[in-house]
Amino acid sequence: MCRRNNWNGTGHNDFHKVLANATAAWLYGCMYANGTILGYGERTGNPPLEGLVMDYVALKGTTNGMDLSVITEIAEYFEREIGYKIPANYPLVGRDFNVTRAGIHADGLLKDEEIYNVFDTAQILRRPPRVAVDKTSGAAGIAWWINAYFSLPRDRQVEKRSPEVAEIAKWVDAQYDDGRTTSISDEEMVSQARRHLPQLFEGARSERLAG
Repeated sequence: MCRRNNWNGTGHNDFHKVLANATAAWLYGCMYANGTILGYGERTGNPPLEGLVMDYVALKGTTNGMDLSVITEIAEYFEREIGYKIPANYPLVGRDFNVTRAGIHADGLLKDEEIYNVFDTAQILRRPPRVAVDKTSGAAGIAWWINAYFSLPRDRQVEKRSPEVAEIAKWVDAQYDDGRTTSISDEEMVSQARRHLPQLFEGARSERLAG
């Protein structure tokens, strides 16, 4: 019986198969796999530990006592203490891994998060889905951004058809009509929310969130 998945070349990531090979080795009797945190290691690295953990849960149907939110804490530590820059699109921990810029996806999130989000990222990784507002976000994306940023309970959430969201959408559209190419920042969105939805800033908690 194979005791570990660490053969040269294919066991590393020379051919973009490192995680698939490790998982396949488990399925065929391998007892354990060597892993590296965020795939950071010698040469092209062993399987990323966070990927192994998620595949283990998928195969077993249980976390076996693991707290998967630690994956997010590890990533934060790497960036804060080590200065390691995690690519924005890196799976599970990258800044944009569960961020959508498409209005149709944001619309799906508003209707039912399961339509877009592959799993409950808020519960499992403490990473709720986010929307980056740009020229394709539309009213649905703006409404989702507001509800998520201010952590609004369902009975206080803004609707995509509300006049306030429509006014913010007009401002966003005007930015891109003038030739803008970058996403709208959180600070700019807060400013627009303060202007059109001042009720969100009532109370100490909202003031703290909005800076």
